[in-house]
Amino acid sequence: METTSSQRQSNDLAEDKTAAQRYMIRVNGVLHNVKNEDPRMSLAEYLRSILHLCGTKTMCYEGGCGCCIVVLEYDNPAKPEKRIIKSMNSCLFPIGSLLSLKNHQVITIEALGSVKKGLHAIQKRLADYNGSQCGFCTPGFVMQMFGLLKNKPNSSCQDVEDNFDGNVCRCTGYRPILDAMKSFVKNTDTKLGGSFVDIEDLVVCPKIKRPCIRSSLGEIASSTRPAEGTTSMLFSKDSRKWFQPTELPQLYLLMQEYSHEAVRLVNGDTAKGVYKKDGPYQVLIDVKGIPDLYEVTMGPNGLKVFSNVTLSSLIDYLKQYSDQSPSYNVIARHLLKVANGPVRNAGGWAGNLMMKWKHREFESDVFVAFEVAGAKVTVADIAELNTYTPVQFLDVNMKGKVLLCVEIPKLTESEKMNSFKIAPRMQNAHTYVSAGFRVRLKALDNKQLVESISMVYTGINRTFVHALATEKYLQGKDITSNVTLQGALTTLEKEIIPDEDNPLLASAEYRKSLALGLFYKFFLSLLSEGLVSPCNRSAMFALERHISTGKQTFSSRPEEYLLTKPMPKLNAHKQASGEAEFINDLLPLPNELFAMFVLSTEGNATINHIDRTAAMNVPGAVAVLQASDIPGSNTFMPPPYMVEEILSSGPVVYAGQPVALCLADSQRRALEMVEVVKVIYQDQKPPIVTLDEAIEKKSFYPPPGKGLLVGDPAGAISESPCKIEGEVRAGEQYHFHMETQICRCVPTEDGLDVQAASQWLDLAQQAIAGAIGIPAMDINISAKRLGGAYGGKATRANLVACGAAVAATVLCRPVRCIMDLSTNMKAVGKRHSYIFKYKVGFNEDGKLNGIIITYYSDNGCSPNDNEVGESLVFSDNVYKCKNWHLIPIALKTNRAAHTWCRSPGSKPNIFVIETILEHVAKFLSLDPIIVKQKNLYAQGDITPLGFDLPYCSIQDLYSSQIEKVDVAGRLQAIKKFNAEHRWKKKGLAVVPLKYGLYWTQSYYLCTVSIFASDGSVMVSQGGIESGQGLDTKVAQVCAYALGIPVNNVSIKPTTTISSPNSGPTGGSMTSELNCLGVKNCCDILKKRMDPVKDKLPLGTPWKELVAACFKAKVNLTAHDWVWPDPQPKGAPQYNSYGVTVAEAELDVLTGENQINQVDMLFDCGESINPAIDIGQIEGAFVMGMGYWLMEKVIYDPDTGEVLNAGTWDYKPPFSKSIPINFNIELLKNAPNVMGVLRSKASGEPPQCMSCVTLFAVKHAIEAARQDIGKDSYFPLSGPATVDVIQTSCLVDYKHFSI
Repeated sequence: METTSSQRQSNDLAEDKTAAQRYMIRVNGVLHNVKNEDPRMSLAEYLRSILHLCGTKTMCYEGGCGCCIVVLEYDNPAKPEKRIIKSMNSCLFPIGSLLSLKNHQVITIEALGSVKKGLHAIQKRLADYNGSQCGFCTPGFVMQMFGLLKNKPNSSCQDVEDNFDGNVCRCTGYRPILDAMKSFVKNTDTKLGGSFVDIEDLVVCPKIKRPCIRSSLGEIASSTRPAEGTTSMLFSKDSRKWFQPTELPQLYLLMQEYSHEAVRLVNGDTAKGVYKKDGPYQVLIDVKGIPDLYEVTMGPNGLKVFSNVTLSSLIDYLKQYSDQSPSYNVIARHLLKVANGPVRNAGGWAGNLMMKWKHREFESDVFVAFEVAGAKVTVADIAELNTYTPVQFLDVNMKGKVLLCVEIPKLTESEKMNSFKIAPRMQNAHTYVSAGFRVRLKALDNKQLVESISMVYTGINRTFVHALATEKYLQGKDITSNVTLQGALTTLEKEIIPDEDNPLLASAEYRKSLALGLFYKFFLSLLSEGLVSPCNRSAMFALERHISTGKQTFSSRPEEYLLTKPMPKLNAHKQASGEAEFINDLLPLPNELFAMFVLSTEGNATINHIDRTAAMNVPGAVAVLQASDIPGSNTFMPPPYMVEEILSSGPVVYAGQPVALCLADSQRRALEMVEVVKVIYQDQKPPIVTLDEAIEKKSFYPPPGKGLLVGDPAGAISESPCKIEGEVRAGEQYHFHMETQICRCVPTEDGLDVQAASQWLDLAQQAIAGAIGIPAMDINISAKRLGGAYGGKATRANLVACGAAVAATVLCRPVRCIMDLSTNMKAVGKRHSYIFKYKVGFNEDGKLNGIIITYYSDNGCSPNDNEVGESLVFSDNVYKCKNWHLIPIALKTNRAAHTWCRSPGSKPNIFVIETILEHVAKFLSLDPIIVKQKNLYAQGDITPLGFDLPYCSIQDLYSSQIEKVDVAGRLQAIKKFNAEHRWKKKGLAVVPLKYGLYWTQSYYLCTVSIFASDGSVMVSQGGIESGQGLDTKVAQVCAYALGIPVNNVSIKPTTTISSPNSGPTGGSMTSELNCLGVKNCCDILKKRMDPVKDKLPLGTPWKELVAACFKAKVNLTAHDWVWPDPQPKGAPQYNSYGVTVAEAELDVLTGENQINQVDMLFDCGESINPAIDIGQIEGAFVMGMGYWLMEKVIYDPDTGEVLNAGTWDYKPPFSKSIPINFNIELLKNAPNVMGVLRSKASGEPPQCMSCVTLFAVKHAIEAARQDIGKDSYFPLSGPATVDVIQTSCLVDYKHFSI
């Protein structure tokens, strides 16, 4: 009996251990049991919320930003002796899916290295190359590079450039990141002396003969095994079932059993990044554990690929077998444009097709590639297999069925195939129009006859796939004939009827023209080179983007180091290792709640009722707060600002306005609550959505200022021999700070402790005090760092701060209020948009006589952050004119109140005067470069506001830069290129800059304390580190002033305790003024210490000097309140100057464009830290490029709701959006006598020159228009997106010829 009991006990233990192993996942070498977790929970949430591994960041939850990237490795299901290693988006990957991956390992940023234990080479290199500014995106870049080098240690520079198609950085402009990563390429020059290193962190374990993690990942634990294949549930959570079969028959049985329920097959699960509200699904079946579904075979009929094969693997197989058919390379190249690397690593081709099956409007590039290639898909269930074309598949009833495999045939010898995808951005963007063409030709009597042709499109409308009429027309036609070409185009033009009812789509005009242009490209590619006119050959080829390069030129003074020393940010290493803490990285406190806003869906209405019943039934729900629950004033903008309600008390003034606040025990549960709150409206009225509507209805705020009238502009224009008038526009721009709006409030015995992601703690303190009805002294706010801001977290951060404070006060619990990306983009205003109307008089040589400009600026639903009346100082830029009339008008619309955004007011104002000079030049048929030069200010000139320019150097900078970068020679080369290429065009533009910096608009309290025990120094200042290098510059100045090493200086978080009443961080003045304040503190301390120092031996060490001062009762803490007095006549403290030259190239047929080269000369005075300043310049410029060429905010015309509130439809620049050759030079020998330690600001001024890229593109468009005799002036507003550029070229298919 004892033996039997013992044996049974042993068997039970073994079974328990086996059962436990079924639920084990391994992260960084440690096993974790997830049996009690929701298998649908994203890996990112599990890492951050359960394991508290917060180095992995989250932002978009769409797989579109790259913050959450981790590396996953596991045994290859098809070839168990091999390992699969890939980077992936942890925000999309469900933890339950890890259980089907044998011997898997999740590697996060924490496993690579840390500041204390030693950094990984990638982490260190990225930091040392100044590739991290705010640091929020940095871990994602590190992990993406780690994944690349794990898979391909001998990566090329091209591999590196291709690798980051899923990573967003708003701060750096990408150039230093790419440089750092390219330093791992063998035989590549590296400015920091970096060399190729072996980054293998996995070695083969001598015991188990499998790759394992080194000591940084802990001891090797037992292997993880996939769950045993069964039709029994693995999980059952919230009435949802989760299965994990390991054999096809098991899958078929499950599909049959649950054929009448909503079933989701889980492979990569990336579809939820596109269709977030699909479902709910009662049954989820993870298919990754079925080896048969990874099968790939090359047979006589073609390549057969089963449905678990990811897009990345499919691309690799297509390349591997490209010798079997040229079409395989075509398909591989096309699929490389689907989403981004991490998404392709997880998502499968089958899931992509299933999205197309379920959502007919989905623009599936997989569908296009398969259909044009003649592929056949096989659908299976427990009873039968059936084969369909992709088009036929769309009509198959998939209940109980599985998409099993696809067979991609080989091309015959007489067939040719190509495909195209034209998108808003070169990387990670859905298509405007994709097209695939496959043709079989027959040579006969010097003719090339079409035997058969397939023409496949997506992006036209929901049902249009094949251009059937054109396919029919081309049968038997000779493609060497222009008659055939024009006949086909005429037929195609008639049958392509694009949808026009979706505001998210490009215009119908563009998509039709694009569809015709893509066919033309393919048609020409079928012909021998001798048959195609030399000027038309450019139509056949895409723009060629070379590997990006750049030069950074600056001078420094080694004798004055630490001043002028180019050094990385002090916290760069912590940022690269993921150790730098942001607010959402703070571990939840006991009883902490998470808050999410419910937003209005109407733009001009009144709330009748809010039904919270369903929300309160969500597991973990705690409360739904409304305006009536607010204990104090219902406004997040304290007096004297106009009221902006925290939660609507009834009136709804824009779609996206917060109307309620849901609180739950997790962010995910709070978001679930938001989705089921029902808001009933009444008194709905048509909202004012556009600027034109506001102007038409005279929806204006009170005049935002007097404007400016100098001289007699109307008279000067009237008497001028030449006159023009025109209109141009500039749109909104979302800040796209990687850390969305967030605040945490913790009740204390006498008030609140607040961690706020805010640029203006004093204003947040006032707002919270008013909202909860307590004195400001009882509210303690701190901010250590921000994950980007750009003005978006100045006044607008008050909304989440007040939301969190109200909830914490009402519920007496800690509350973390965070906006997801969609909420952030809908609820919070953006950069002000403008309509500019102007009249100008000038002489025949281009000399300006009189200028009248009316600035219509959209303030949205509140004028609190109005900029239009305060930015007229920038309106002249560098141009002299005696007569000005500048009229600012603030528009009132039903949009979120717009707010400050990097270079507020200055960027659009400089754009309009540059547009005017371009217009003048075009009117006179003169080179705009010469016209601009003729009107430049000289030293001593007086501006329209009455300021003199004693240090104006713009004439010299302009002429020297033009000569230095050989503008004349390049213009000649461009002229020759444009004459030889009908369908590719280049353009070059020059934009100079005068930027006035004001010091009177902010104020800060700075404190420097020296510790008597060891001489170390603690600094607190009123500014907030948000990536601009503020803390580093302050530390450099402090160390320089005191004569100590910089590592003896510690910059403490900014708080309302240490720096009360301080002004906002912004306007490019914060670093300067806090450096000034700290310098003043150090001067005070040195003056106190000098009497003691004079009594000590010469050369007494700092530590001993400090100790002696302490013994002598010297106060070792100094304060300085920095609030500079205004300059005479209200002039700026100083002006920054610069000149930028940009060269662009575009594809006339598609509108695709690239900036081939940018050369900027910028006056930064004597930079305190050239590395930081150049990083600021590059980042600002690339953000500006996004504004002028890419970033379009799209509103619902009926409600005013932001429609493209996510990475799927809103497109900031990516790493291949930047100038290919990006050269920055800081002006040498230019000390700023009016600045801090001879320096000048760098954060905003350079962005004002970014419109040079739009003008370069415009000149390329002009070249295209000249070819068809259309050489008159036309305005090009921003953003000039790909579709706008192409339609501006006036492309007409009737001009297409062989």
